[in-house]
Amino acid sequence: MLQRIQSLFLLLAGALSLLTWATPVRTYTSGTSELLMLTRGIQQSDGTPMADVSMPVPFHVIHTVIGLAFLVSIFLYRNRIRQARIIRGTWLVALLNGVLQFISSRSLDAYLRDSGEVVGHYGISFYIPIAVVVFAILAERAIKKDDELVRSADRLR
Repeated sequence: MLQRIQSLFLLLAGALSLLTWATPVRTYTSGTSELLMLTRGIQQSDGTPMADVSMPVPFHVIHTVIGLAFLVSIFLYRNRIRQARIIRGTWLVALLNGVLQFISSRSLDAYLRDSGEVVGHYGISFYIPIAVVVFAILAERAIKKDDELVRSADRLR
């Protein structure tokens, strides 16, 4: 049913994962210039993409797939075991994606430091995978509680 607490957790996880399109992963400042690491690429603050630097992984595609998987799993409430498996697999991918984002941001940081002093600040999209994983784990725990409740009610019949 859609009014379960895990549906709210899954909705939040999916919405947060899709929110990464709008916020930067990391912001780099070097003197007067500013560089943004977004999930869809690296660009200057005016929106001009960087020609000599590219993203090693299409993070925006992965975040979109993760968000859609969470939103679709809301409607799998009739098969709780399948729903829990999909959620577990999706949050593992989200965790891996967060680690890859961290590695990519550190790699870009090292590349930019070769050309001068650079100060980097993590943005909201850097922390979103952590929140997505937390909400997904909470949803998975609530699904297990639901399943245990249904099984105990079946035993009483």
